[in-house]
Amino acid sequence: ARMQEKGTEVTFLQELLGKSKLYAPQGGLAIFPGQEEWRGRPVQVGERVMLIADPSVIDVTIYLPPEDAVELEPGAEVSLILHVDPLSSIEATIERASYEATLGPDGTLAYVVRARLKPDQGLPRIGLRGTAKIYAGRVTLAYYLLRKPLAFVRRSLGV
Repeated sequence: ARMQEKGTEVTFLQELLGKSKLYAPQGGLAIFPGQEEWRGRPVQVGERVMLIADPSVIDVTIYLPPEDAVELEPGAEVSLILHVDPLSSIEATIERASYEATLGPDGTLAYVVRARLKPDQGLPRIGLRGTAKIYAGRVTLAYYLLRKPLAFVRRSLGV
């Protein structure tokens, strides 16, 4: 009777183990948040535990402050300078930009701009940070020099 009981227990545990395996619809890198964030905390049903990223498809996410927002067209050029390699830049093109400002990761308002890296460049590692320079249409020198001072005066005077 004990052997039958233990055999049934083994079968039950094997079924539980089979249910604990997860299969992704595509291959890639499993990205987990920091391990300290999960330590001692129960997981809720439907809560995101990890992301799966394809390392061959890397997009650039740019958080553009509202005071620097200009008219951005899809296809505009972007030059990305990564913090880990400040002497070289990576080229990208804008795919889309948000129409309204949202809270960025640092808690400030920003427009979210998505850009795709140009082919035939070395792909950077996922998660790197840097500075992006966005090239928009041509403007007059007076507009370029006076845009920020005029915006400051408008904010100060409430006009």
